[in-house]
Amino acid sequence: MLYIAENLRALRKSKDMTQEDVAAILGVSPQSVSKWERGDTYPDITILPSLANLFKTSVDGLIGIDKINDAEAITSVFMYGQKHLFDGDNDGAAAVYSDALKTYPNDENIMLELALVLALDSDPVKIDQAMSLCERILTVNPSERVQYTTRAALCYIYLKKGEKEKAVDAAQILPHIRVSRETVLNEIEKNPDIDEINTLISRITFRDNAAYDILVIDFGLDMLPVIKDHDLLERISEVRNKAGKGKAGRNKLPMVRVRDNTDLHPNQVRVRYYSDYVLDRAFSETEEAAREIIRTLCEIVK
Repeated sequence: MLYIAENLRALRKSKDMTQEDVAAILGVSPQSVSKWERGDTYPDITILPSLANLFKTSVDGLIGIDKINDAEAITSVFMYGQKHLFDGDNDGAAAVYSDALKTYPNDENIMLELALVLALDSDPVKIDQAMSLCERILTVNPSERVQYTTRAALCYIYLKKGEKEKAVDAAQILPHIRVSRETVLNEIEKNPDIDEINTLISRITFRDNAAYDILVIDFGLDMLPVIKDHDLLERISEVRNKAGKGKAGRNKLPMVRVRDNTDLHPNQVRVRYYSDYVLDRAFSETEEAAREIIRTLCEIVK
């Protein structure tokens, strides 16, 4: 994933230049500059130094190497952590997230993943650490998803500590069904034992796959024709039907969401299996994107 489009657009505007101005200086057409800024095409590699010099930055800065490195590093953190979780190695997952927090101390997603793993432990010290992490997350104005998942986790952590009143109070402001007020209050009133509480926490970490599998496929703008032109939904359905009884007792993926996403580059596709970004890249042509989605889905269900 390159950041040339957004960086070029921002740099040009910061210099009060038009696309025509940039085109004239570089000896290219204004249409070419427009396509670069939309992310439809990239500048030729021989033009990158001239572009960087024009805006007094480096080629690395123009491409967004720092962003790429951070995004790839954080993605690998979640993938390694989830691998440990799927293998039943909670301590390994906790170590991955703890180490990552040294580099990204304010990353709310890493804090949440670590809190959830620690909450599964029987050690009261780790449970207290999980509670502290969740309470810390809520003070840093997290995203809505992180906020409500954290609140749901806190409900079960309080309950695990024997603090039912605090669990009920925390549950009162939960939103939708999986981490909703109704769902969590219903579980609390069942007075679950420790093993059952661990199962409830596991559902929030997306480890209880049988009932909570969700595969989300996001397309950048103008990529939705991939769905129709390449029979993507039919191909996904075929993979689901062939999956049979996969890992964790799964019969098939019960939910696949396909949607456009204005946050993505025009030709980018992102496949998320819970919190994992198992595919996140731009494609030169749509059939390649469709093939890669199906390949990724096959890897998930095998």
